[in-house]
Amino acid sequence: MTQSSNNGADRRRVLLGAGGAALALGTAGPARASLKDSRPTTPTYGVSRTRYSISATTFVPTKGDTYVLPLSQVQATDNNVDSTLNADNSITINNAGNYRVLLSVNWSPAKGHGVALRSYGIRRRRTAFTVPPGGALIRINDTDEHLATQDMPGSATPKTVRLPAPPNGAHDTYVPFPWTPGTIPLGGYASIDVTMPIAGIVAPGDVALASLTSITDALIGANAVSALLVSARVIAADTVRVTIFNPAISPSVTIPKGNLQVLGMSSLLATGDSGAARTLLSSTTVAMSKGDRVYATFSSLQLGDVMQSSAEVFLEVEKWTQTA
Repeated sequence: MTQSSNNGADRRRVLLGAGGAALALGTAGPARASLKDSRPTTPTYGVSRTRYSISATTFVPTKGDTYVLPLSQVQATDNNVDSTLNADNSITINNAGNYRVLLSVNWSPAKGHGVALRSYGIRRRRTAFTVPPGGALIRINDTDEHLATQDMPGSATPKTVRLPAPPNGAHDTYVPFPWTPGTIPLGGYASIDVTMPIAGIVAPGDVALASLTSITDALIGANAVSALLVSARVIAADTVRVTIFNPAISPSVTIPKGNLQVLGMSSLLATGDSGAARTLLSSTTVAMSKGDRVYATFSSLQLGDVMQSSAEVFLEVEKWTQTA
């Protein structure tokens, strides 16, 4: 049996063995100091930047095509001489170095917009675009170098309500909604009217879906599962009628108790707002050469979608220079 002293370093020697490596661990104070002194220092950087923006609201002319965001003015600068705005809406890099480019967009929440996929990005090229006559937007094939890209689902998604709903939110205990349709003869049906738990979401003309957990091959047979028609209709404000119709099973089919699930969905064109349609995209820090051009792109699957003219729509070019 080996006896250890009260010294912590000595105890570690006993546990790890008495070799030189254990001794080094037991007397690691000076070693730690040496390691700390050898760590590289964190560099510091100076940043110069210019923010370019648009001066007028811009409409997407064609669905799904990519256009160059029409930059038209300097919104802000800190005396940066490293970039210049061109007539073709691109920005020329005047001095080689490390750059970061940021794009902020603010899509319109107007009725009829915000219902489809929107895409936008930051690109790099070397040559100028051909500017179309009459101030038309420049449409491109989007084959230049992608520095950053983002696809954003429409902000005007339909509102939904489900039954059953947790009484105190999504993290509460799930409470099933049981229903026993019973025996349905050939050509007959069973139905139930349910009140959706959140008022004001659905009304006649909106969409509803339903399912029942007891309609399975194991409980009623594969033929019955394939033949039965389950439908859901919004028949009044906040009220959905679920119907199960038996068109083919003779003489009848018996459906035992199951848990009913109902989803109601508003069919309104737009329910989003401006805040949900505004977002910021940033490239990584990229080495740029003198003469490189950067620009912003935007497209939408909603014809006539709108890019708003506001302080939130801009392309910012930042040059990062290490100072220490």
